[in-house]
Amino acid sequence: MTRVAVICPGRGTYNRKELGSLTSAERADPGGSRADLVRRADGWREHVGRPTVTELDGADRFGSSHLAGENAAALIYTASAADALHLAPDVEVVAVCGNSMGWYSALHVAGVFGFEDGLRLADTMGGFQAEEGVIGGQVILPVVDDQWRRDPVLEAAVAGTVAQVKKDGHPAFQSIRLGGYEVLAGDADAVRLLLNALPKAVVGEREYPFQLLGHSAFHTGLMAKTSARAVEELADLPWRTPRVSLVDGRGHVFRPLTTRPSDLLAYTLGHQVTDTYDFTRSVRVVLREFAPDILVLLGPGDTLGGAIGQIIVEEGWNGVRSKDDFVARQRSESPLLCAMARPEQRSLVAVG
Repeated sequence: MTRVAVICPGRGTYNRKELGSLTSAERADPGGSRADLVRRADGWREHVGRPTVTELDGADRFGSSHLAGENAAALIYTASAADALHLAPDVEVVAVCGNSMGWYSALHVAGVFGFEDGLRLADTMGGFQAEEGVIGGQVILPVVDDQWRRDPVLEAAVAGTVAQVKKDGHPAFQSIRLGGYEVLAGDADAVRLLLNALPKAVVGEREYPFQLLGHSAFHTGLMAKTSARAVEELADLPWRTPRVSLVDGRGHVFRPLTTRPSDLLAYTLGHQVTDTYDFTRSVRVVLREFAPDILVLLGPGDTLGGAIGQIIVEEGWNGVRSKDDFVARQRSESPLLCAMARPEQRSLVAVG
């Protein structure tokens, strides 16, 4: 039996090429499970007075409405949940983790919540941004070389810039550790200073650093009021012990036999909202403690694949120690990462 670890993506993974991925009749949908989840998601969205998943995913054009937090959350959560249903019965899921908003999807995939309760969590947290407005912002930049090896000089420069912005009296934070990228955050002034002072880089056609469109200063102390509101509005969710080991944004493992549901609640609505989300450590723990045969990245999209590859390089997992090594392994008959959004990879672990 193939041992797999499942990774759930967060914000920024439903983009132009993902439009129609949930509702297109051309997409493979064994047993109609994807269509059923979309119908259930639509019911919840109608209940709370927001555009349905069908309306968003079936739009003629990709636009700003798809990037808005209250809509992106529902699209991403539903896509991840649908992909999880297509894992073949002969694979053993040994662990689940997620990046940032993908933690809410991970809770569902690991069995903490049923579909509707997990959607309520994701949709409510995404909806807070629509109601309260964008709070500060996030900035992203690479801290690795072109072979995905960490650059200590660049890392030191980034740390020094953050320290200087703080010294100048502006709140600046490490928001997400994302493989070979750092996601920094702060209030509007801090974001402006970070964009001006951080080391410049060009990767492909993308110039760094840049500000993530429509993102608040997630995973920082600036989200304290959001955390408090979440505790008030979501504490009645039926939190359960996970069926599968669940690795959070600290690298902590919530195990099936020892987890208290109250600890999941406290982390999800507390630390996860207001403190750094260390996706790098999360995946590292998955690799070291659970030794999966393959990592499975759920949809939508596969943009998180690069960050996962960078973590694999940093770990030297299965002898992969550079970008070239990773690319070669992915092109072989035994890749280390299966992205469910890619038909040629999906067949490794999916039904139909």
